[in-house]
Amino acid sequence: MFRHQLICWRLCLAVLAGCQSPEPAGRITAANYLTAIPDPKTLGESYVSDPDGVLSPGTAPALNARLDSLDRSGRAHIDVVLVRSIGEEVPKTAATALFNKWKIGRKDTNNGLLMLLVLDQRRVEFETGYGLEADLPDIICYRIQQRYMLEPARAGDYDRAVEQGVAALIGRLRPAAAAAPRPVLATAEDSLRYRLDSLQQVAQEQSGIVVAASDPLDEALPGEDLANSYATPEPGPPIGTLIVAGLALVLYLVLWFCTTRGLRGRGWLVLLPLGLLAGLVVPALQNELATESFLALIYGLPLLFLHGYFGWQYRRAQRPVAPAARPEAYAQLQAAHRGLAFTAYLFPVALVLYWRWYRRHLTELRDAPFACPECGLPMHKLDSTAELRHLEPGQRAEEEYRAVDYDVWECASGHHLRLSYLNPDTDKRICPACHYRTLGPGRLQVEQRATTRANGWGWRVEKCRFCQHEEKTKEIIPQLPTPGSSSSSGSSSSGSSSGSSSGSSSSSSSSSGGSSGGGGAGSSW
Repeated sequence: MFRHQLICWRLCLAVLAGCQSPEPAGRITAANYLTAIPDPKTLGESYVSDPDGVLSPGTAPALNARLDSLDRSGRAHIDVVLVRSIGEEVPKTAATALFNKWKIGRKDTNNGLLMLLVLDQRRVEFETGYGLEADLPDIICYRIQQRYMLEPARAGDYDRAVEQGVAALIGRLRPAAAAAPRPVLATAEDSLRYRLDSLQQVAQEQSGIVVAASDPLDEALPGEDLANSYATPEPGPPIGTLIVAGLALVLYLVLWFCTTRGLRGRGWLVLLPLGLLAGLVVPALQNELATESFLALIYGLPLLFLHGYFGWQYRRAQRPVAPAARPEAYAQLQAAHRGLAFTAYLFPVALVLYWRWYRRHLTELRDAPFACPECGLPMHKLDSTAELRHLEPGQRAEEEYRAVDYDVWECASGHHLRLSYLNPDTDKRICPACHYRTLGPGRLQVEQRATTRANGWGWRVEKCRFCQHEEKTKEIIPQLPTPGSSSSSGSSSSGSSSGSSSGSSSSSSSSSGGSSGGGGAGSSW
């Protein structure tokens, strides 16, 4: 008995499931709205996308005519979208995504605006490009929605809601071409005040008094609620603070690189300037640190760091150096100051004297006389002509190609001391054949040229300028790019776009690459 009842229940459930109507194939959801909502540029309509047929038959053409005139003027490109549902997607998120996908507005001016109405969520959203944020700030977008669109939307008159919203936007962007419609007045007091202002304006015009026209959107109406869907943006950090912080970061990284370049295993020291900068920037951006204090610390901290670093180098330079060890001390001092000469101009009061001492000390390391290590008599340095007879041919070649600079010292007893100073900027390497630093950077001998289908290869030949020894290294030549590869893909995409919309080919739409600035506003009805 129980088994038969179970079978009956299963049959009933199967029949009920079969009677349920399948979900419409064209339903717009959170997963497909980006593809299900057509871009107005791909329709016969140039500026209005109404896939659910919300508007009356004659409304969209009238809106297209007005918006086309605005677009032709170059002032703004406005797209209007009405959908009954986008599933669980947030309208603001959908507006931003549609704006960026359709690239509303001109690329050079970012003068696009998207008006999105989602009926089941009873929500209207404006999304603006960067170029319109000055004319249509968030508060103006919000007031247009509140005063001209919400009341007809609540009554289900979406045609009038969109028409009044578009008219208000055009009136704001082109005051001389179209006036904004009369706002919806919430109370009798508001209506009386509006009429009195109108009568006063008429009286002034009749008496010959010229009054500068003011946009009612610039003034808040009594009782207007700004906290519903629009929040006044909090003042961000001063732009100067951000610029100074960026420059300070670059300065700290340069100082870190130049002062730790020769210290092996000290790369972690980069965390010190970064942590220090973060400790200053974060409070400054949160307006917890005065701008003057921030600038003083940003300038003063690297100054203190350089004082410590250069003070350490100064103490190291005071150690006595044997004559034969002069080239090594000279090279170490050069490496410690390499790339830091700009600090004499960045901190001129404090470091200009130090850099004078540094240059003078380098000269003393090479030119100061000393006693002969063998006989103790004073030695003197030979001039560039006299020192040549004490240099080997390979050493002369090193000097000729400015890889190494030699100093030859001589005493009265005839003893000679030859000191070699490596040029830190040389591109010459030590030749494995003659052991002089005369192996120059090589040229590439191509054995197989690269094509658009395959890599090529060749020999990188380095030749010694003294003994003519050659070093060969195999080198791969990258494959050549296909001519017009980037332009062909772009042309094919544009061709497919025009092919899918025969109606839009005659449109003068300027929507060609705008991006959302994140501005706009949203309201619920």
